Amino acid sequence: MSVATLQTLVYLFAMIKIATTFTWMIVVSLRTDMGVAWHRFLAFPNIWFKRNAKGAPALGALLPMHSGGQPIDFEDPADDAVFGVSQVEEFSWKGILDFSTCTECGRCRSQCPAWNTGKPLSPKLLIMNLREHAYHKAPYLLAGEDKSNVPAAAAAEAERPLIGTAEENGVIDPDVLWSCTTCGACVEQCPVDIEHIDHIVDMRRHQVMIESSFPTEAGTMLKNLENKGNPWGLATKARLDWVKELKKETGIEVPVIGEDIDPAEVEYLYWVGCAGALEDRAKKTTKAFAELLHTAGVKFAILGKEENCTGDSPRRLGNEFLFQMLGARNVETLNAALENAPTKRIVATCPHCFNTLANEYPQLCGHFEVVHHTQLLQHLIDESKLIPVNPVEGLITYHDPCYLGRHNKVYTPPREIIEKVPGLRNEEMHRHRERGFCCGAGGAQMWMEDRIGKRINTERVDEALSLNPDIVSTACPFCLVMLSDSVNGKNNEGAAKEALCVVDVAQLLLESVKADPAAPEAEAETPEPVSS
Repeated sequence: MSVATLQTLVYLFAMIKIATTFTWMIVVSLRTDMGVAWHRFLAFPNIWFKRNAKGAPALGALLPMHSGGQPIDFEDPADDAVFGVSQVEEFSWKGILDFSTCTECGRCRSQCPAWNTGKPLSPKLLIMNLREHAYHKAPYLLAGEDKSNVPAAAAAEAERPLIGTAEENGVIDPDVLWSCTTCGACVEQCPVDIEHIDHIVDMRRHQVMIESSFPTEAGTMLKNLENKGNPWGLATKARLDWVKELKKETGIEVPVIGEDIDPAEVEYLYWVGCAGALEDRAKKTTKAFAELLHTAGVKFAILGKEENCTGDSPRRLGNEFLFQMLGARNVETLNAALENAPTKRIVATCPHCFNTLANEYPQLCGHFEVVHHTQLLQHLIDESKLIPVNPVEGLITYHDPCYLGRHNKVYTPPREIIEKVPGLRNEEMHRHRERGFCCGAGGAQMWMEDRIGKRINTERVDEALSLNPDIVSTACPFCLVMLSDSVNGKNNEGAAKEALCVVDVAQLLLESVKADPAAPEAEAETPEPVSS
């Protein structure tokens, strides 16, 4: 065919395509309840209006509570302020846009740890149910004050509670709402940037702060935080027990900022966290990291009894007021402690503390330079201030903590530390890095019972055991507790090798950095000095 004929055919097919597209757009515009059809037109604006202007998924920090489009002032809230979401019309315009944009592809559900362990939470179905409820209720909402002409179906939809059981004809079942670990897998995988966690937490906020309806076990945690500043309800002085233990075991003294050391001399303020100071397994990580900092010559200090919970768990449970209270107190303490420090640098061993200090405290006027302990340890190894020399033999697999990896994109430092330890052979689990699987402790699940389906930590340990490792490693005290609980249970059942242990990467590094007691004798027998 000639060039002119080819050009004519191109124009013809282009016009057919454009005409078809506009015809379809007219059909969808006339039928606003066609559901998934709308994603073809809404995907672009939904991605454009994502809350992270730099293009990253809506992970890390949670949004502050809003009412009527404005942030709530918790010191003096307005009389008509709405706390959380109890009706679909109380979602933000971005929330309604999210619901209408869902492509129903199911990528969020395929990665969700709750769905994969037999729980009722499907991020896809949650968004679809909210969308259908909003569409069916729309005639009632748009009718204004005169409801006389509202269709019976819309009026019946308006009577449905947003959160309620099947018997209550609820839109979202409470078991769905409380199954979420806020791991962020759904947000990470969504091709049109739907912000599932924001909407789940908004619904939780109303349930907790207004309805006082939440799992009973979580109530103990909230009460302990209000009274003692830690989820276990232990005395404040117990935060220094690990310091005494470390001094007894190694002779190393950990200074408390403002008491034993001038803030101007401190390179890093070590934020120990509640688990790191009070939970026996996590204290091993705390002591190992402190010993490594001492070995590397890093001048650090802790807050000691002045430290309180950062508020990660209550915030994700939905108790925003308690988070604001704890956060304001911590920001005031940190600003006072670091006032004369050359830089406001903080290092944390808990990814939940790390995320809150770095990403959420700026909402409370707390601006600090925060690093995770694996990032600092990797830096010290690169500067040859820590030199792993003693081999640690065995096959190791590393578990990515959600709030370190997916929420803050810290994947490389822990793996580089493991790589530098001689003798270790690293093998990745099937689900790792961006597609890592949750341990089951996030979203305040650490303090709630997992009664439906398979335990999430058991699912994760089963995946690790498929590699037949000698060591399961992680970089989070919550993950350490959850994984070790499951491993211990399997050891008791004979389902795992007895030598299998769960440790933090800091413990592995310390084992390799520590001088071998046999080294002096070996050196005496060696004709030439051996460089370390």
